[in-house]
Amino acid sequence: MLGDRELTLRANIGLYAQPISFVGLPILTVPVPLSPMPIGIQIITAPWCEDVAFALACALEREGIFHPPQVQRN
Repeated sequence: MLGDRELTLRANIGLYAQPISFVGLPILTVPVPLSPMPIGIQIITAPWCEDVAFALACALEREGIFHPPQVQRN
């Protein structure tokens, strides 16, 4: 949701990550909860260093920089 407008996510989910992962670099995108617009951080690491991306994302979460998205269950 953006304001009162519902936006589809699937059509654009890899728009900015696909070109980087296509050349073989691991990429992790994490949400940063700021108002009024949602933003995210892209963590890009050297090939075969996915563990570094996940470790950095965990550190950012521990410091309160970002929070995992909340899953809404029906």
